[in-house]
Amino acid sequence: MDWCELAWASEEAGVVIPEPPNVVTVLLSWLQHGPLHEWLHAWENVIFALLIAAGLAAALLFTSRRPTLIPGRGQNFAELIVEGFEKAFAGDLGQHTRQFLPFLGTLFLYILAMNWAALIPFFKSPTGGLILDGAKVISGGFVTTASLALCVFLYVQYTAIRANGLLAYLHHLLGSPRTGGEIALCVLTLAPVTHILGELVRPISLALRLFGNVTGDDVLFGVFFVLGILTLSGLHLPIGLPLHILIVPLVLLFGFVQAMIFTWLTSAYLSLALPHEGAHDENNQHTGGSHGN
Repeated sequence: MDWCELAWASEEAGVVIPEPPNVVTVLLSWLQHGPLHEWLHAWENVIFALLIAAGLAAALLFTSRRPTLIPGRGQNFAELIVEGFEKAFAGDLGQHTRQFLPFLGTLFLYILAMNWAALIPFFKSPTGGLILDGAKVISGGFVTTASLALCVFLYVQYTAIRANGLLAYLHHLLGSPRTGGEIALCVLTLAPVTHILGELVRPISLALRLFGNVTGDDVLFGVFFVLGILTLSGLHLPIGLPLHILIVPLVLLFGFVQAMIFTWLTSAYLSLALPHEGAHDENNQHTGGSHGN
């Protein structure tokens, strides 16, 4: 097997950036064109995303099974992660932290595992890269990041409606006008359109930021992998220099940072969707004033 060709990939395999060979690209190099070839070609990132989700779920179930009063190493590690998440998101969510901790914790660990998946032999990061069929984009990491961002968007909107009520939610989208003059001003300045566009821009921003940064890491990692192979290609050896090891610290660091940014922004959006104490105090003052009168 020519690892150099698999690393650079080919138009037939559909990978357009240099990357280490993974299970799917190896299978594509063996398979002839057909339904299975086309299916693997189009669903490569989704396959790895599902494999990582299954592996992560199995690992979390294993570490959390049979909790004891005197915890072992696995339980200690799981409790340390939960406590770290709770402290990290308490600033945004306050007393609501534990309510959203399962969602935020799962989101962070899943994104982190996908970002770091390129470091596992014959795996790839489902959050990065593009897959083309000729000049046509048929799949890529943006599918994964957009799906995650869509889940966040829908969950934030659901939280806002559930916490505030449908009327208050719609009132917020209209710009929260209180008087006739404010309503007229909102209409003239197209405030409802601005608020709705602001809500729609959030998931797009989340998806593009994660996809772009992970793709950049993957390109750098793949370039050094290919350079390591080309270094010894003149000797016709089946191996190359492991130059990509030099990029591993960067992949670990940037993968962690991007997972944290995605999750922290999600916690901030959830915090904005929840009713604020100031609003309750203002409503109570209005209620008290009306009773006093």
